[in-house]
Amino acid sequence: MPSSRMPSRRTSRRARPDLSRRSLLIGLSAGLGGAAGWALTSMIGAGDDDEGSGSGQNADSVGPRPYVPPEGAVPVTEPRRHYYADPGDTDGQTFGDLYLPDSANPALPVVVLVHGGGWKDSLGLAYMENHARDLASFDVAVWNVEYRRVDSGGGWPTTVADVCDAVDHLAEVSAQLDGRLDLRRVVVAGHSSGGHLALWVAGRARLPSSLPGSRPVVPVTGCVSLAGVSDLLMAERTGDRYVHRLLGGRPDDRRQRYVDASPATHLPTGIPVVCVHGRDDKVVLPEQSESYVRAARRAGDPARVSLVPGGHDPWGDISGTVWHDTRDTLLAMARRSPNPAG
Repeated sequence: MPSSRMPSRRTSRRARPDLSRRSLLIGLSAGLGGAAGWALTSMIGAGDDDEGSGSGQNADSVGPRPYVPPEGAVPVTEPRRHYYADPGDTDGQTFGDLYLPDSANPALPVVVLVHGGGWKDSLGLAYMENHARDLASFDVAVWNVEYRRVDSGGGWPTTVADVCDAVDHLAEVSAQLDGRLDLRRVVVAGHSSGGHLALWVAGRARLPSSLPGSRPVVPVTGCVSLAGVSDLLMAERTGDRYVHRLLGGRPDDRRQRYVDASPATHLPTGIPVVCVHGRDDKVVLPEQSESYVRAARRAGDPARVSLVPGGHDPWGDISGTVWHDTRDTLLAMARRSPNPAG
C-alpha cells in the first residue's frame, strides 16, 4: 500500500502551516450553523441533494463545483496510507488509509470510519476495510483511521486525541491532493468503542479547552454511531469489561474522568447524530444509544435512534440490509449541501 509519512503534529497543534488553512478556507466559511440546519431537514425527510439552488452564491467563488452523485457504483483506487503523526513516536499506529473513488467530481465528501474493539490493541482498522471500500464505490472519500489503543501506548486521553488528530489531518491530505476533499462535508462513523470515539469527534467543537480535541481544525458535519458507547459510567455499571482499562481505574477512584470522557456529558453537539443499535446487543446495551438521543434532543440537537435486528455487529455483512440502510444514511449525510439556506 502506498504511504505518506508526515512529521509529528503533537508538539504544536495550533502552529500549523498555511497549507491547512488554505484547504479549509472554504469549509470554515459555511460554519457549523448551516450544517446543523441542513441535517435537521434531512432528519425529517425533507429537501434534496441540489447543490446551491437558492444559495445566492457563486460556487466557484466559495469552493468546488457542485457535487453530483453518480448513477451507480464507481471503481475505487488502491487505498493510500497517510501518517498523521510521526510513526517513530507512536509505534507506527497513527495513520489512516484513504480510499478514493475514480470520480469525475472535483471535490468529494468524506466519511471517516473509526473501528472498535474495546479500545484495546487486539483489533485494528482491518475489519472496516470492506466497509470503507464499499462506501467509496458510491463516490465519497473514506478515511479509515488507526490510533493508539490500550496496551499499545493508548488510553485516556491519548486514544481520543489520536482520533481527533486523524480527522484534523484531512486538511493536510486535501491540500496534498489539490483540494480533492470537500472539507465542508465530513461525517464520522464508528462501531462500539469506535462509536464512543465518533461521538466524541461529533461534539468536539463545543468541548472545553481542557479536554482532548477541543478547537477542531476540521469540524465534522454529521455522525453515525453504530452500537456506540456514549456514557462510560453506564457502561461500567452494566458490566463493560474494558472501559476501566481505557480510563485507568474504576469510578470509585476516577469518577470525574468517567464523566469527562463520556460524549453524553458534552451536549449539544450542534450537528446531526444518528445512533444505530442492534435490538439484541448484549455487548453494548441499546440504552447507550437511546439515552444519548433523548439527552441530545432535549439539548436541541437533531438526533435520532434506529434500532435494527441483530446483536452487536449486524453491519458486518456488507451485502446485508442493515449495512445497506446504514450506508444510505451515511451517504445522505455526506452528500447534503453544507449550506442550503445560504
